[in-house]
Amino acid sequence: MPSAPQDVDDAFPTAMPYAQALRNTAIDPSRCTVPWGVCPKHGATLKSTGGRAWCTDLACLNAWPYDRLDAACAEPATRTIRADNGDRYVVCDGHALTARTQITDGQVLPGLPA
Repeated sequence: MPSAPQDVDDAFPTAMPYAQALRNTAIDPSRCTVPWGVCPKHGATLKSTGGRAWCTDLACLNAWPYDRLDAACAEPATRTIRADNGDRYVVCDGHALTARTQITDGQVLPGLPA
């Protein structure tokens, strides 16, 4: 597993479009494709201000010294989302949790596509 970059701003660009996130995943298929962050344990529960982010789940103490909400997700991909049009996206646990509550005609599948 590669070590974390020293400069957080270099590792988490704040304005990465979705297409760029998909290209990054083509280069590194083990990375989540979603171009915004979530809490890895609770999904879409982040708040951010002043260049910092934190999970709003009262049982969670996760906080980050950068704006994780507006940065591309850097979590490892663990699930595949199959959209109703047949497209497939690899996502992390936090994005899979969020997708289960937000998608209607797609599926969240365990594992990564072969």
